[in-house]
Amino acid sequence: MPVRSRPRIGPADLILQLWRAKWLMILVFIPIFLIGLLVAFQMPKSYEATSRLFVRIGDENVYRPRVGGELQGVAPEEELLIQAELEVLRSPVIAERVLTEFGIDRVFPKLADARDDKIAASPPSEHAAIEEQTFRKGVLGLQKDFSSGTAPKTPVISTALEHKDAALSADLLNYWINSYLDYRSEVFSSNGSASLQEQRVKFEAQLLEVEEDIRDFLRRTNIGDFESERATAQQLYSTVSSELLTTQSRASAVDGQLDIYNQQLARLDPQQNLYVEDNSAQTLMQLRIEREDLLSRYTEQSQRVQAIDRRIAQVENYLSSRDGLSGTTRRGPNPVYQTIEQSASSLQAEQQSLALQEAELNRQLARVEARLSRLNDLAPEWQELQRRKALMERNVENFSVREVEERALSEISGQTADSVRVLEPASVPVKGKSLKMVVAALGFLFAGFTALMAGLLWALTRRGFATARSVERTTGLKVVGSLKAV
Repeated sequence: MPVRSRPRIGPADLILQLWRAKWLMILVFIPIFLIGLLVAFQMPKSYEATSRLFVRIGDENVYRPRVGGELQGVAPEEELLIQAELEVLRSPVIAERVLTEFGIDRVFPKLADARDDKIAASPPSEHAAIEEQTFRKGVLGLQKDFSSGTAPKTPVISTALEHKDAALSADLLNYWINSYLDYRSEVFSSNGSASLQEQRVKFEAQLLEVEEDIRDFLRRTNIGDFESERATAQQLYSTVSSELLTTQSRASAVDGQLDIYNQQLARLDPQQNLYVEDNSAQTLMQLRIEREDLLSRYTEQSQRVQAIDRRIAQVENYLSSRDGLSGTTRRGPNPVYQTIEQSASSLQAEQQSLALQEAELNRQLARVEARLSRLNDLAPEWQELQRRKALMERNVENFSVREVEERALSEISGQTADSVRVLEPASVPVKGKSLKMVVAALGFLFAGFTALMAGLLWALTRRGFATARSVERTTGLKVVGSLKAV
C-alpha cells in the first residue's frame, strides 16, 4: 500500500500531540490573557440609580366615544396599560427633555469634547448640523443607559439609569420620571376639548346655513310658518268638508220635506166653509112637534093632520134632495193649508240658502284643497330642511355637552393625576458596578480558545507519528515493537 504523506491520528494521538504542544499554547494564552486583564482593569465604574412606579387605571385611560350615542366607557386590560405606560416612559421626547435640562457637557463630557473638536475643525455653516448630530447621539446614549421593565401581572414598573457619576445618575432618573409624568399629562390631555369646540363651531356654522335656507324657503314660497299654515289648512279642509257634508245632508232633508208639503198642498183646498145659514131641519122639527100636538087632538085621517104630513114630506124630500146643508154659506182661508204653505215657503227659502251655502263651501273647499296641495308639494323640501336643522341642533348640543365634560375631565385629571404614583424615588447609589470581571472572563475564554486553536494547528500539521497506533492506522502495517530515542 502507498504510504500517506500525512499520518492518521485518533483521539488519543490528538491529546498526546496537544500535550506535546502545551508550551506553545501557554505562550499564546498568557499574552492574550494579560491583555484582557489590562483592558478589564481599565473599565470605568458606573453607578445605577433605580426607581419604581405604581400604575393603575385612571380616568384618562378609559375610552369614551366622542361621536355617536351615549356609551359606557371602556377600560383597557392591565397588561396593555402597563405596556402603554412603558412605551411612553421610553419615549425619545423624555430623553430629549432630560438632556436639554442637564446639558450634554455634563452628561456626556467626552461626546461634548468630540463635538467641540469637530466644530473647531469645520466651517461655521456646519456648526448647527454638528451640534444637532451630537445632541442626537447624546439622546441615543441616554436612552441606552435608561432601562425599564415590569414583572408579569404586576402593576409596578421598575426603572434604572446608569452613569459614571452616582449623584448625576439619581438626578437624571428623578428628572426623567418627572418629565415622564408631565409628558404623560400632555399626551392624555391631547387638547380634546379644543377639538370638540372646533367641531362644535363647524356644526353651529352649518346650523346657521340651514336656518338661512329655511328663511329663503319661507320667503320664496310666501309662507310665514309652514307647519302652522299646513295645520291650519288641514283644519280648514276638515271643517269645510264637515260643513259641506252637513249642508248637503240638510239640503236633502229639506228637499224631501218640501216634496211632502207640496203633495199635501195639492190635496188641500186653500179655502173652506166657515158656516151655512139653513133652517130647513128646524122647520122639519117644528112640523113634527106640531103634528104630535095635533094627534093629541085629532086623528090621523083628519085634514089638519094630513095637511101637516104633506108639509113634513115636502121638507123631507127637500132635505133628501140636497147634499148637506144649504142656504147662506160663508167661506174663508183653510188654516191647515196656510200652515203647510208657510212651512213650505220656509223650506224653499232654506233650500235656496242651503244651495248658496253649498256653492260657497265648494268654492272654499277648492281653495283650501289647492292651498293644501301646494303645501304638500313643498312638504318634502321643508321636511328635508327640518331634518338637517334637527341633525345640526342635535350635533351642536351633543358636542357642547361633550366639550364641557372633556374640559372638566381634563381639569380633574390634571389636578389629581394619581393613576401613576412614584413608589420609590431615585436615590444616590452607594455601590457602583463595572465590567471588570466580565471583561476578564471574556479575556480568559478568548485566550484559552486561541491557545487551543494554536495547539490543534500544531498537532494537525505534524508529519511524524505520535504513536505506534498512528503508524498502523496510516500504513496499514502491524507494528511489533518500538524503541525510544536515546
